Amino acid sequence: MADQMAADQELDPAVEAARLRAAAAAGKPEAYRAYAELLTGQGRLDEALPWWARAADAGDADASRTLAICHKDRGEFPEAERWYRTAADRDGGCAFGLARLLHEAGDTAGAETWYEHGAALGSVECTTNGAVLLAARGEWDTALERLAEASAQGDDIATRTRGAIQNMLRDLDGWREALARAEAEGDPEEAYEALRDLLDPERKAMFARYPRMVAEAEALYARAAAVGSAKALVDQALFIARDDSRWDEARALVERAHERGYDGAAYVLGVWAEENGELRTAEKWYRTADEADGGHIWACFNLGVLCVRQRRLDEAERWLRATGLDGAEGVGGAEGVDAEGRGSFDEGEERIVRALEDIAAIRADPERMPPAEWEERLPGLRARAEEGGPDAWCAYADALDRLYRLPEAAEWYRRAGTPRALLALGRMLYEVGGATGLRMVPYYEPAAAEGDAGAAYDIGRIHDEAGDRRTAQIWFRRAADLGHGRAAWWLGWTSEERGGDPQHAERWYVRAARSGLVPPAFLAGRSMVRRGAYGEAEPLLRVACEGKHEEAPYWLAQALRGVGRVEEAERWLRVAAEAYPDVLAQYGKMAGLAMPDPR
Repeated sequence: MADQMAADQELDPAVEAARLRAAAAAGKPEAYRAYAELLTGQGRLDEALPWWARAADAGDADASRTLAICHKDRGEFPEAERWYRTAADRDGGCAFGLARLLHEAGDTAGAETWYEHGAALGSVECTTNGAVLLAARGEWDTALERLAEASAQGDDIATRTRGAIQNMLRDLDGWREALARAEAEGDPEEAYEALRDLLDPERKAMFARYPRMVAEAEALYARAAAVGSAKALVDQALFIARDDSRWDEARALVERAHERGYDGAAYVLGVWAEENGELRTAEKWYRTADEADGGHIWACFNLGVLCVRQRRLDEAERWLRATGLDGAEGVGGAEGVDAEGRGSFDEGEERIVRALEDIAAIRADPERMPPAEWEERLPGLRARAEEGGPDAWCAYADALDRLYRLPEAAEWYRRAGTPRALLALGRMLYEVGGATGLRMVPYYEPAAAEGDAGAAYDIGRIHDEAGDRRTAQIWFRRAADLGHGRAAWWLGWTSEERGGDPQHAERWYVRAARSGLVPPAFLAGRSMVRRGAYGEAEPLLRVACEGKHEEAPYWLAQALRGVGRVEEAERWLRVAAEAYPDVLAQYGKMAGLAMPDPR
């Protein structure tokens, strides 16, 4: 009986936790990691981190790696790097983590060094990733050899990657051979057709992962252009434009194609100008493309959308109907449209119909039309701008922005040139004018550098939408530290949903709630109830209830019950039952309970 009781006691989680804590507190190194793992599994990472650190200091490489991962998930990248480095010289897992961290930060040389070191320590993941970096710069043979080694060790990723690279190199040989035949015949059209598959959208990931392929494609198109293909100049430019530092070179190639008489070049120049926020230039090139092509459908469509954004609605409707796709009949063909507007219009009709519907909706909604009072104020603002300086210029630009006269507003914002003016310019061009977010970031940066939390948040949002989580996290952290509630909310959400770190998330939710946001107030309160901090949770959940958050009454009832105020708890539970019966029933279902009729 005594033995059975002892065995039962050992299985009791609370007893086991107490035993491990005592052993760890007594300085037993083998207990450090065990107790840290227990706390981490309970979502108590704050308490776990010091014990992981003791285990790492005692030489536990897995503990170093765990610490690094935790700090990386929290966006604390220097601390993550520090912990990886404590064991990277002797542990392949830490070498791999450090290499990835460096690569994500843009330090390719550092990443290659640590992948190579990790591979020497026996990390197959380091062998595979190091090979991919070699392939990225065109060291194909060495990369394939190392991928074969990793594949032989059972790495499925290495096997798939090796096959993909081999297929890619076979395709490259095929394109070279086809182009050589066209060169021998001196046929510009055949030279261009030999390379058409290079721009297949399915190959986009290949070029992103292996930049050397971009250079190979550029060289092939340069050869096709030398045969006389103006179209090849445009496609060569599309590859060059992937490198922002070569933007002027890319644009010059497309302009040369236009001069050679290629109609599609003007459309590309229009798209690029629009992405860069050069609205007048975009309109000029779209009009040129339409005139040169005898009715370039996508130039007409883009002109229509451009006019909608500027509330030139009659013009917009004319351009959209000039496409010939106004909903009267469908147009079939291959899917997709490339950067030159090539392809066909399976989705085109739907897009044009939606744009026409948007015009009708704008006309029917006074809130979406230029405000008349600002039209009346414009002459006075213009007079002050002509006599004044940056503040007056910015005020006039603001008025033009409100009136949707975007090209004029952009000119005055640029003339003002202050951080506030540039921020307004970037927002206008990105949020209204159709510009690409990443191209507009330089306009946001001066205001962010001066401590503008909204500018820092917007930069984070742009990078988040572009899929760059690391950079987004850095900017959201800056914005949150400046008091931006939504940035703090994002940090909390990513910490909880992606990192499984409820304590860190709760702190960010609390900071977000201080800005008056209801959802993070609820999330912070719910987190506190879950960990038994009922008194702390109550004021936050009351804020959420006042903000009509549908789940808040249930959790407030739980908090009140936790502090012994049962009658109040019952009243709030009745509120939940009467106002949000589906929510209450859902909680009952999650708990495996048969919920009684709340009435």
